[in-house]
Amino acid sequence: MIAVFILIPVVSFALFIFACYKTDWKAIDEQNQQFYVDGYHIYYDRKILRQKEVEQLKSKLE
Repeated sequence: MIAVFILIPVVSFALFIFACYKTDWKAIDEQNQQFYVDGYHIYYDRKILRQKEVEQLKSKLE
C-alpha cells in the first residue's frame, strides 16, 4: 500500500515531464500572438484598446 502512495506521484511527475517535453511551445506562442495588439489582449483588454482607438480618432479630427 505504501508503494502505491510513492508510485503515484512518481508516475504523475514522469507523465508531466513527458508532456512538457513533447509540447511545441513555439507554435503555441505564435498562435497566442494573434490575440495581442500592442501588448494588450484583444478580449481581456478591450476597454483599453477601445479607449486608445477613440483617442486616435479624436487626434485625427483635430
